[in-house]
Amino acid sequence: MHIKSWLTALLIIVITIGGLGFFKFQQIQAAMAMAEAFPEPSAAVKTHITQSREYVPSYQVNGQIVAKQIVQLQNELPGIIYQVNYAGGDKVNQGDLLLSLNTSEEQAQLASAKATLKLRKSNFARMATLVKQNKVSQQEFDLAEAEMDIAKSNIENLQSIIAKKQIFAPFTGVVGLDTYQVGQFLPSNSAITTIVGDDANIWVDFQVPQTKRRLNLNETVVVTAIGKSSQTQRFAAKIVGQNAQMQASSRHMIYRAEINDGATHFRHNELVKITINAQAQQVVVVPNSAVVRNQLESFVYQLVQDDNKAYRAQKLVVSLGERLGDEQVILAGLEVGTLVATEGSFKLRPGLLVYPEMTDDNSLSAALIKMPRNTVELN
Repeated sequence: MHIKSWLTALLIIVITIGGLGFFKFQQIQAAMAMAEAFPEPSAAVKTHITQSREYVPSYQVNGQIVAKQIVQLQNELPGIIYQVNYAGGDKVNQGDLLLSLNTSEEQAQLASAKATLKLRKSNFARMATLVKQNKVSQQEFDLAEAEMDIAKSNIENLQSIIAKKQIFAPFTGVVGLDTYQVGQFLPSNSAITTIVGDDANIWVDFQVPQTKRRLNLNETVVVTAIGKSSQTQRFAAKIVGQNAQMQASSRHMIYRAEINDGATHFRHNELVKITINAQAQQVVVVPNSAVVRNQLESFVYQLVQDDNKAYRAQKLVVSLGERLGDEQVILAGLEVGTLVATEGSFKLRPGLLVYPEMTDDNSLSAALIKMPRNTVELN
């Protein structure tokens, strides 16, 4: 009796479980049928076929403008200022007397020395006549000649002292803003003023790290002023010299370039930016919209055909170079002739069905960085 009850209960359980399982199976079949009725997830994107371009990367270093003629005038001897013939910022010509010290004492000594020389010359002339007549000894004649030479030397010494108390312009240029007054005492070796020559051409000195390629003479770099608007002019400068050795402290090589007619745009000691071209290389350039970036990597989506000739997204990790406006340089990870997604690539994932839209113009500008031969004003 108990066995029959147990069998009946077990049968009821089996029928219940079977009924539930069959019901669930029917639900799954219905869901699968419904899913098959929907199309596969896909995305439509614009595409680009990668091409090889010659790319000239560039880098910038700081440079310093150097005038071709510049000198700081100093006085060798002390004295009281007697005359000042310039004002700060004046343009002076070569040979102009800029400043003179009081030389009244030296002038008086010079007049005395000239009178002494006149006497020594007269005495030497008499001795020359007497020695021929054997009326004086050779020693007396030699002494008269020596005294005359000493008198000449005294005059030359005083003239030299007077000249050292006069400051002349060594070349044509513009003096600094230093000002002096008559009667002011000037110690020896005082920095009087600076003269910057009026040469139209000007130099720019800059340093290049040892890790960069060595530059050659007559090679061209681009000079741009710092801290000015985007309309600042860019000037071509030709390398005219380099240091004989690498700087031991910084491992940099110092170069000097010349800017034609640069003095009208730059001033001595002005800090500027130097743009230098690196070695040209063949790279792949794609539109910026083709590159997807995250915190870990940058990649593009290549579109490849499956067995059914449908396009699928395939992720390619790439190494990025410089960004050139609307284009991105790819240094590694992408080959020429690869079909990649551009606009709309952000919504792709690996293996996703893609409907490509080929752009009308598949060519990219080379975006090469070339040195201007002449001055170019940026617009």
